[in-house]
Amino acid sequence: MDYIVASTAVTDEIRFSDGKTVEKVAGGAGIYALCGMKLWSDSVLLATGVGADYREIYGEWYETNKISMEGLLVKDEKTPHTVIQYFEDGERTETPLYGPDHYKKIEITPEDLKPYFSASKGIYIFKNDSPDFWEKILVMKKESPAAVMWEIANDATCLEKKEHVREIASRLDILSINMTEARALLGLERKEDIIQEFQSWNLKLVFLRQGARGAVMITPKEAVEVPSCQGVKVMDPTGGGNSSSGAVLCGYCQGYSPAECGRMGSISAAMCISQYGVPKRIQKEEQEEALRLLKSMEELTC
Repeated sequence: MDYIVASTAVTDEIRFSDGKTVEKVAGGAGIYALCGMKLWSDSVLLATGVGADYREIYGEWYETNKISMEGLLVKDEKTPHTVIQYFEDGERTETPLYGPDHYKKIEITPEDLKPYFSASKGIYIFKNDSPDFWEKILVMKKESPAAVMWEIANDATCLEKKEHVREIASRLDILSINMTEARALLGLERKEDIIQEFQSWNLKLVFLRQGARGAVMITPKEAVEVPSCQGVKVMDPTGGGNSSSGAVLCGYCQGYSPAECGRMGSISAAMCISQYGVPKRIQKEEQEEALRLLKSMEELTC
């Protein structure tokens, strides 16, 4: 497969601030990133641990969308079940129903990922700054042609971890981070200062996500503002960042400019937040519509 997602696939129970609850939908950063990629390529694979019940619950969705389940490793009887609670200020908490130890047991390991480093074009990893994990991954990366995106987990975004995050990111291809996380990681408030700081890191690309305000694509020499898609009715914001990150990695590997990659991210995010849970269908028609939208967004910026 060309594109590999290394992250979680779980069952989500989503509780919104207005009291609405959506029970038992496919969730996890991994499956949303997978959806974001699938809009731009059919050669995608989710590599993660799951429960023995996962195929029975979600196999039909994979089959409908012609997505292989070969990368899913059964590591327990039960697939993790996460309760997501949204609050009025837009913040949220995520609570693993079976406890953190069960969730950790299911996570993908560097050893699980090793075969993909020699055969893929791009690998998306959602992870904190765990030294044990990254020490092994960076050795694989050094000898691999695959581009690696790191979507940093929230628990690694504090000022005390700044230098460690910078060291890891400097050996990868893309860092994906949202504005709230960037402020916490860098100890800065102004967007201009955050952009300048990331440019000083001399990374190939930073995908700085701003939610409804779009994103900033940062390289050492430029910072390009990319808008979100207009006219989107947000039903469920879950997975918007993950899906946009997956799309940006696809665009990067396919040779698109940073601005074009950002637009691809906006289109994938719009798709994923327009219903509860993951999109039911991502096939040829949806891919063709995504390309049409990409062209129209490019024309608007000319």
